[in-house]
Amino acid sequence: MSIQERTRDDGVSPVVGVMLMLVVTIIIGAVVSGFSGGLLGSGNNQKTPTMTMDIKVANTGSWVGSGFSATVTGTSDPIQTKDIKIITAWKKKDSSGMPIIGGNVSYGQPLLGAYTCRTAMYQPPYGFGPGVQGEQQLSQPYASSQWFGNYTLIQGTGLSAVPSGAASGDVNAIDGVSGTSATSGYGITPGSLYTYTDQGTADPAQMVLGGNWNLLRSGDTVTVTFIHIPSGKVILSKDVMVTG
Repeated sequence: MSIQERTRDDGVSPVVGVMLMLVVTIIIGAVVSGFSGGLLGSGNNQKTPTMTMDIKVANTGSWVGSGFSATVTGTSDPIQTKDIKIITAWKKKDSSGMPIIGGNVSYGQPLLGAYTCRTAMYQPPYGFGPGVQGEQQLSQPYASSQWFGNYTLIQGTGLSAVPSGAASGDVNAIDGVSGTSATSGYGITPGSLYTYTDQGTADPAQMVLGGNWNLLRSGDTVTVTFIHIPSGKVILSKDVMVTG
């Protein structure tokens, strides 16, 4: 009886097979990584601008000179306010030691009817000077070109959100500048009350600094943050000391 030896047909050696598997794994990993990276990066590839700004928050004891104001001192590129969100935040303690928290968020998208002042509907802070295209008014009613979301931040642009405090019929009143009705107090003078008390409404200072901003006193600190909405990045954050 003859026994025939069966020859084994070697395919791929185990060593080569392992190497091929490693190569395939590396290639697949690279493809998946690149694909997922593309997906993650595709939604946040906006260029983030830079900006410097002088900011002032004041409570003088009356509506004159009080509120929020700022001046842009420099930008890497013109910045549309419709692409900006402003966040203000502050905290302090009352005379009994209880915490008081304030602040607000201002979006750079005009929302008609959302924010109401004494005479009309606006979106503060309002723009002045360079970066505002079209008509500009020094007091209410402000032009729509001055609404936050309608103007551009460039060097020299001014922003303002002052409280409504002018007495009816004060023809000399210019918000935050002058007027014969400048005796109304915001809690600094004993016995004085916040002039703006229209139910269910808010003035520009309240919309930017919070409804209880009049509790701020000289020496308190307000953190002001500007966020670039398309990139989601903070482009400016400052701790601003309140002045009187």
